[in-house]
Amino acid sequence: MIQFRWAASSLVAITLFLAVGFTWGADPPTLEELAAAIEKVRTGPDGERIVAGHVSRKLAMSVEVLRTQRARTGLNWGDLLIANLLCKPPGPTLDHVVAEFKGGAGWADIARHHNVNLDQLRSEVQLSQQAMELRSEDKGPPRTSETQSSPPTTAPTTVVPAGKATGSRY
Repeated sequence: MIQFRWAASSLVAITLFLAVGFTWGADPPTLEELAAAIEKVRTGPDGERIVAGHVSRKLAMSVEVLRTQRARTGLNWGDLLIANLLCKPPGPTLDHVVAEFKGGAGWADIARHHNVNLDQLRSEVQLSQQAMELRSEDKGPPRTSETQSSPPTTAPTTVVPAGKATGSRY
């Protein structure tokens, strides 16, 4: 009986060790994979509103400006987020970055070419992608009932984007 417990606990320990080892050894997602994951969120229920709203807040740009950029460049929302993050001052123009991307360069190559910290960029895009997937910023309208006869007693709130850039570039 003791040998059976020892064997079982050893098997559990080895399995746990291998699982942790594979997790630590896994490569982080590429920027292209993160952009595709953001596009997948966009295709989900109410995804266009969620993704456009997050990207707008993240970049401190209006949704209208972003939609114009998207139509002009042909980029999906994830790629547009990455392109705009690469264009932070004193970076290149959006048109220059888009031309490099459409010319066949990957986002990591473009980031390296413009001396952008790739790990920080990837982390920033991944946090955005996760926020969109979890809809952590999604504040739907308050619940109301049809029998409610008086207006709500709370004042409207204003959403202020958090974490504005301080001018540092990655």
